[in-house]
Amino acid sequence: MKKVNNKINLVFVVGLFMIVLSACKKVPDGFLSALVRYEEVPINVPKGRAYVSSALNLDGSQKPVKVKLVHIRDKVTGEILDDVFLKEYPLLVWKGYYDPKLDTTLEMIDAKREQKMVAPVSINESSGQLEANYNTINVPSGSYILDLEISNESGNKIYEGIGEFNILDTPSFEVPAGRSTVAMKVGAESTTKTLPAGLISVKRISEEGNKVIVQIVDKNGVPFNPETGEIARRPQSGTAGGWLQTMQDYALDYQAVNNQMEFTYAVVPFPLASLGNGFNYYYRIPTQFVHFDEELEIPDDTYSCNARFSFRAHQPGTYEVLVTVLGVTHR
Repeated sequence: MKKVNNKINLVFVVGLFMIVLSACKKVPDGFLSALVRYEEVPINVPKGRAYVSSALNLDGSQKPVKVKLVHIRDKVTGEILDDVFLKEYPLLVWKGYYDPKLDTTLEMIDAKREQKMVAPVSINESSGQLEANYNTINVPSGSYILDLEISNESGNKIYEGIGEFNILDTPSFEVPAGRSTVAMKVGAESTTKTLPAGLISVKRISEEGNKVIVQIVDKNGVPFNPETGEIARRPQSGTAGGWLQTMQDYALDYQAVNNQMEFTYAVVPFPLASLGNGFNYYYRIPTQFVHFDEELEIPDDTYSCNARFSFRAHQPGTYEVLVTVLGVTHR
């Protein structure tokens, strides 16, 4: 029995020695996996807009890595299209932090940006993220393949077809949120009645001008006139005072003219960032200018009409935004 125990102890000691020896063995530096990949398949790039993909999944490869674009190829034909995608075009880029609350003039904004020659797409050399910009407006829509070279201290590998991306035809603007219209009782704002949601239509009428022209009309298309007080800002709820956000809060300049509101902007996307309530704009039509449909059972001069709509421009130009308030006629 003692001999058996001695044998077991010997086996245990030898096994423990081998484990310690294995643990002390140096692991090769700079592991570079053959399974590096994108999790986004495909990467969908909206044409004419800024876009950044997710990073490469390095599958345990030692960092830091350096990622280099080798080729961009047509997915269907395999044709190399480097000359198309790497051609550089003028682009205004930021050289300082833009704060829409402080940078309120074109001169102040221009001081923080400069024009450079930039290719429509590039690859971030540290993360492998595909970065696209407005200049994708100059490349054909379609499906494409990425060939990358990735290196770290162990060496480098060529990853053919590691990524796939699409350039998608995309509108130059978006309406991020639904419309809403609510009647609010004069003198008792917390008493409300929901109205039909209303309609919004948007047209980009020019690639020049950097202006948004907004018209709010009744159900018959009759416009409300901001010059004569038929369109006003909507107060914050409660007793805090102030106003809900309007497009004026984002624009460089605002004018009320010809039954419409005209907003001049400097940068796209416009707005570049939300001030805290999405990209919604809140306006009020005072009670004396509206008559509600009979089925709504709202007598004249008792409720104001409050319209909310949203809009965001992703490409420069002049836009017409028509907001139709349903359930209401102008008076």
